[in-house]
Amino acid sequence: MRSFLVLLVACTLTTLASAQRPTTFDEPQSELRVRYTLEVTLRPATRTIEGSGQLQWRNPDRVPVDTLQFHLYLNAFRDANTTFMRESGGMHRGFSASDSNHGAINITGLAVRGENLLDSLMFIRPDDGNPDDYTVAALPLPNPVQPGDSIILDVTFEASLPQIVARTGWMEKDDGSLFFMVAQWFPKLGVYEIPGQRYVPVDAPRGRWNTHQFHANSEFYADFGIYDITIHVPPDYVVGATGVRTHAHDSPDVRTLRYYAEDVHDFAWTASPVFREFTTTWRHVNLRLLMQPEHARQAERHFKAARIALEAFDEIIGPYPYTTLTLVDGVGGSNGMEYPTLITCGTLQIMPSWVRMPELVTIHEFGHQYFYGMLANNEFEEAWLDEGVNSYMETRIMDEAYGPGSVLDLPGLRIDDGPSHRLMYLSTAPERGALFTWSWKYSNDFDYGRITYSKAATVLRALEQYLGRAVMDRGLRTYYERWRFRHPTTRDVQAVMEEVAEEDLDWFFSQYVYGTAVVDYELAELNLTQLPDYSFKSTVRVRRLRNGIFPQVLRVRFTNGREEMHEWDGVSEEETFQLRGQVSEAWLEQNPIDVHWLNNRIVAQGDSSPKLALKYAAKSTAWMQHVWHLLGFLF
Repeated sequence: MRSFLVLLVACTLTTLASAQRPTTFDEPQSELRVRYTLEVTLRPATRTIEGSGQLQWRNPDRVPVDTLQFHLYLNAFRDANTTFMRESGGMHRGFSASDSNHGAINITGLAVRGENLLDSLMFIRPDDGNPDDYTVAALPLPNPVQPGDSIILDVTFEASLPQIVARTGWMEKDDGSLFFMVAQWFPKLGVYEIPGQRYVPVDAPRGRWNTHQFHANSEFYADFGIYDITIHVPPDYVVGATGVRTHAHDSPDVRTLRYYAEDVHDFAWTASPVFREFTTTWRHVNLRLLMQPEHARQAERHFKAARIALEAFDEIIGPYPYTTLTLVDGVGGSNGMEYPTLITCGTLQIMPSWVRMPELVTIHEFGHQYFYGMLANNEFEEAWLDEGVNSYMETRIMDEAYGPGSVLDLPGLRIDDGPSHRLMYLSTAPERGALFTWSWKYSNDFDYGRITYSKAATVLRALEQYLGRAVMDRGLRTYYERWRFRHPTTRDVQAVMEEVAEEDLDWFFSQYVYGTAVVDYELAELNLTQLPDYSFKSTVRVRRLRNGIFPQVLRVRFTNGREEMHEWDGVSEEETFQLRGQVSEAWLEQNPIDVHWLNNRIVAQGDSSPKLALKYAAKSTAWMQHVWHLLGFLF
């Protein structure tokens, strides 16, 4: 009887899941250059997975391609000599790699139509030549893949998962239960960029592979395709994964689950025997939350944040087209990461409602479904297009949804998300590092985070202030609609924004995206002169102290309460405004990227002590916000 019931439940689950489509589209939206049909078994005792199946790649070029290239990301953790370990020192966002539990992936079989190609596989080091790095491999083919044709590789592989580092691996909890975050776990085809795609010249004779090694400060880049993945785990394990579940079957020894996804460029999954599962829906999306048991009371906080994010992105950027979203309360360094239709959020057992870190992380990681997920820029080379644009959206959503104190809401200490990113941008020399920088070429992990997240978010807030929110939103929506599933570049973002704004924005992008200009304008002087007719003339002098040029808006208030606004292009090093009347106060509109707001206001008279007190209070608050944001970044 029990076996019959198990079979009945399994069949019911299969029928229900099969009826669910992975997206709302009638047809695939991407080119689907790749297809992965894999079967994988998790071995908890050895912290390993065994996989087999097929990889399919279609040649998008107009000429034959005679070599394939792969990422083997788990090899970044095989020993202390890999490029990742050398650059990171074994540390990633406050978590250290274990000295005794290394990760690795080993391809044990590779064939085309029965012809063994494993001996032809060779490792390459395109970035640094490190002979001890095995994260990129090339496979010369016996027969080139003709334009438009596909090749199917039969593959078997074994992977050893590291103790969690860089968002992947396993962790044993205090109660002895195991948690697995299985990410970047399979041989992953690189992106073959054809002429005219990204930065490959239109007149280039052929395309080229874009496959970088796994660096300490780099994430990922892959082509869109179809993933059909069958996962075997112990029967008591709960699994979350990319895509929709199309099959579920339990036997006394194993739980078998099959997932299907399309129009995605990655597949990740998680497994644990102690997950508490919660479900709800938002419009067409089935929301699933996998929580650590000790955090179960915080489930609704995560769901509320997810619904806020879904609503905001739908309104500002465009519809979320997938039919599932899985939220994972991970362990250790697995939290704060995004994969197609699956994000890791995380919390702490004691997380008061006035500390909104779970909400911030949930909203931020969901946003990646758009910028990392559907727009899918090259995160090795242009990380700011994902992390920065997403951080900008995060600040808007957090500050509007949760109001003053959106991140930390205590009496006398309210910290908002947007100002926190600005203070992170100011935390070290703002001129140190351009947004348009290959991710591993930042000097350290702190600079990478400060620039690609916080500086980018702050720069985009300045662009919004200049263009106006309506134009900014129209630009973001146009960018999404035009470039989703197509791997855009910084150049493409600029072109869209210029088109929508109907003006040349090269002055902005050249200084604050490609360059390292710093903005600092000062209200240097306010003088009053009484004229013979007893009226007054006011002179306001404004100075540009740094190399950054940004149009300025000067506002003045007269003693009779009247206010005036004056525009200045901000180009010259100094500008003087002659005004009729007795000005009591003058100030510049606060620009998010102006590095000193305290010199943006001047009064005609008055005791300087209140201003002095304000100055030190502002510095104290800035220091506390800086500490908070650092903690948040590590979280």
